Amino acid sequence: MVRVTIDTATMSKLHNLSSFMELCDETGRVMGRFIPTPDIARYERLSPPASDEELDRRMREGSERSLDDILRDLEARS
Repeated sequence: MVRVTIDTATMSKLHNLSSFMELCDETGRVMGRFIPTPDIARYERLSPPASDEELDRRMREGSERSLDDILRDLEARS
């Protein structure tokens, strides 16, 4: 893989590389696509609605609910 270092001026032209983009030449031909590396810090503060212990307990016990029951519960929440 080739690594290219981009200066500050180029970064500002590329919107700080914060979203998906296509890089094109002067004729409009797509040279490549850029997908930014996700910012992990945005997700560190997120946690599941249940504790690790609760998730482990649920995995051990398994589920005996039918798909119809699950769908009914989901519909009732909306």
